[in-house]
Amino acid sequence: MAQAPAELLVESVLKMEAVRHSVAVAKEDGTMVKASDGAPGNLGEVVAFLGSAAEVISSNLELGDLSSVLAEGQNHKMLILPHETVYLGVDLDPAQSPWWVLQPSPLDLLLESKTTKISEAEELLKQKLILVNLLLEEFGALGEKAPEWQEMLAYELKNVDPLGRLAKMVTAGPGRISHNEGVKTDISKKEVSDAFEKLVNSTCKKAIACLGFVAVKQKFQIVISRLASGNR
Repeated sequence: MAQAPAELLVESVLKMEAVRHSVAVAKEDGTMVKASDGAPGNLGEVVAFLGSAAEVISSNLELGDLSSVLAEGQNHKMLILPHETVYLGVDLDPAQSPWWVLQPSPLDLLLESKTTKISEAEELLKQKLILVNLLLEEFGALGEKAPEWQEMLAYELKNVDPLGRLAKMVTAGPGRISHNEGVKTDISKKEVSDAFEKLVNSTCKKAIACLGFVAVKQKFQIVISRLASGNR
């Protein structure tokens, strides 16, 4: 990855899912370079010890360059990322299993270009959710058949994205899909677009079965008009 100051990495990683605290310590002597606000006082020492031990083991066993170390125990989960002259230590929520931690090179995701792509995909997802929820509203999905619609939506979210990223970012409720704020994945804008195209098609097909083609066509036009006028 492109060079990035340790201080910037400490701040950047805080934006990632499930991160509680982060620190950067010098590889050479374990001195603290930067710590996020509220980081436990001993976090730097733990990061320096685990990072150094992992690199020694990797070298002795000829495992190649170390890209990351994930340490888990009772009530704790920590990610160690060697970077140039420092170890970046990330204190994670032990109750979560964030997607980015298990990527081959987690540090690459902290690059501005990558985080920008993630943000763009998330923004598109929000726009698509507005469309789908307006359709669901017009199709009467919030009425008596809301549980039936919820079941369909939950199934289709998994079907349109078998990797399960959408299912993490949104939740299918009774006749409506809500955005899980703060949950990010590596899904691209194109993948979001393709997935929601399939989801809209599935939603319309179910509506046609309930209301008929002519009624669904009319309601679809109403939704388009509402979007164009900003009446959401």
